[in-house]
Amino acid sequence: MSLRHLGLSTSWGPLRLAGGSRAGDGTILVLPQLGLALDAGRPHRAVPPLPTVMVSHGHLDHIGGLTYWASQRFLNSMPGGTAVVPAAIAADVRALLEITAHLEGGRPYDVTVVEADDGTRHRLRRDLELELFATDHWVPTLGSSLIWYRRHLRPDLAGLSEREIAARSAAGETVTTEDEVRLLTYCADTGPGLFARHPEVLDAEVLLLECTFYRTGDRDRAAAFGHLHVDDLLAAAPRFTCRHLVLLHPSRRHRLREVDQELQRRIRPAFACQVHPLWVDWE
Repeated sequence: MSLRHLGLSTSWGPLRLAGGSRAGDGTILVLPQLGLALDAGRPHRAVPPLPTVMVSHGHLDHIGGLTYWASQRFLNSMPGGTAVVPAAIAADVRALLEITAHLEGGRPYDVTVVEADDGTRHRLRRDLELELFATDHWVPTLGSSLIWYRRHLRPDLAGLSEREIAARSAAGETVTTEDEVRLLTYCADTGPGLFARHPEVLDAEVLLLECTFYRTGDRDRAAAFGHLHVDDLLAAAPRFTCRHLVLLHPSRRHRLREVDQELQRRIRPAFACQVHPLWVDWE
């Protein structure tokens, strides 16, 4: 199955996102420009080239492709990778990678497992960092925000010539200032309690958010297992300030045709932003 591809306009520039999501079957989210995967829920050839995988939680539809990623990097002599995982499952993830490498008969994979908790920040490169936050799921789960450190000229120097600015910089003066931009947020599996616990997630330019259930009779199921029902999504709609809302993770209890109808009939009219579905039926 090919991943779906989105080109998203952001203040950082055009951001490419590829992926697919179906509850129970797998969620894969790939940001090739940043060398980052947000969950590798199935083996897919788009993931091994990426040096960093963020694992939101231990359910197999979110972690099922992690050993494939590690194995393919090893087999193709790629440099070591980094898996950022919730601290609650870090020991099990290390054991999983060790056992898989042993089964393959090779030396251990060159993978660094970084433990994360609510509030942890993990630097991807000088200008980009992952900020992790706890979601409202029924097992320990971390969402992640991509923080961009945007540098620009100090406002008080705006009227100076390039030569004067360069001279000041050469003399040791700091001529730029830095802002934090919440460029993209992936909320992983979550119920609506996330919006009260971490309201800042709604400020991201690109918001990747599950919406698992769509029928009235599934409200209790959504609440019991820490997932969003479409009514939860619509209730929170006035608080969303994102440019792009990317919807994920519909339950297999629904045909995708049914979910598409809900998208057109109820969801898109409720949001001022662009709404993109990234669900697939995996083969």
